[in-house]
Amino acid sequence: MKLDIDRSISIPPYQQIVRQLRESITKGELTENQSIPSAREIVQITGVSLATAQRVLNELKNEGLIYSLPGKGSFISPRTDEGLKAIHIFLPSTRLSFFMEILNGIYLALADHSIEVKLHSLNTDKLVWDWKTVEELEEAVKSQDGVIFIEEAFDSVRTSCMRAARQIPFVTVEWQMDGACAVVNDYEESTAGVVRYLAEEKHCSSLLVLKGRDYQYNASLKLKGIKSAASEFGWREGESLFFLDTDFDAITGYESVSSFLERHSAPSAIFCANDYEAIGVVGALTEKGLLPGRDVQLIGYGDMTDKTTIYFPLTTVKQNLEDMGKAAVQAVLDLAAGKDDRTLKVIETELIRRKT
Repeated sequence: MKLDIDRSISIPPYQQIVRQLRESITKGELTENQSIPSAREIVQITGVSLATAQRVLNELKNEGLIYSLPGKGSFISPRTDEGLKAIHIFLPSTRLSFFMEILNGIYLALADHSIEVKLHSLNTDKLVWDWKTVEELEEAVKSQDGVIFIEEAFDSVRTSCMRAARQIPFVTVEWQMDGACAVVNDYEESTAGVVRYLAEEKHCSSLLVLKGRDYQYNASLKLKGIKSAASEFGWREGESLFFLDTDFDAITGYESVSSFLERHSAPSAIFCANDYEAIGVVGALTEKGLLPGRDVQLIGYGDMTDKTTIYFPLTTVKQNLEDMGKAAVQAVLDLAAGKDDRTLKVIETELIRRKT
């Protein structure tokens, strides 16, 4: 058996060996009652100490993955099909309506199931997944629970997500990852539809786009839809089509548009990465004496602001977030039941026309 140790990373060797053996067991590569390397054989394969090798076997035994027979060695424990006991929900915040609506769909879908929900929140809208997230994913794998991971992970946390997806029911929401089932919005078509609406119904001739974090999966697809539709009307980047970097919040919406208006005349329309940015844009426009809906068409994305701040009539793209939560739960249950359907689940959006 091959066991690899990477001594350039901070993960202790015993944990690296445990992860590799656990993954082989949970994926069925090692079958019930099959023998696994002894402590001395692990030492020979990896070069770790005998104490470290014994620690590996003890941890796997404590997790119920192996059992020992005196004088004969260690073997893979028979698998018990007790059904899914818990689903771990990873999400940036439990305070924003965007994520609460997805959670509401999750809870509604689980109403008739005896499955525990375990929340892991960053308590921020920034994607600051870290070592704690990796540890929580590890716990989900150890318990053979399901995972719904809302918003994209990067670097080492993404690697941990991919490893978990090989071993347990794993569903991503708002992004796609190799090896996992994904629930997403129709980002590309929805933003293309906004551009056509602005050009054909509102007769706009120029557009300023607040990109959000364009390295993210959903933002990149939104931009693809915008650029594709803009080309239909001859809008050229730098002339009638402009893009600004933002961070999905009101502050960067305000600052980026204020700076833009110092250097350029006002565009016919501004399309924000989400509704929170639109709040900031309203401030930037009114400071310049421009009225959203009259002087500049203002479009949001998400249909969120009327639930989190005071209401104002923002034209926006409504995301059916509750449906996303329900679809994510169904995908986890299907994976847990052995239905290995990893096709992309696309939830339709709707353009909500208001006075802006």
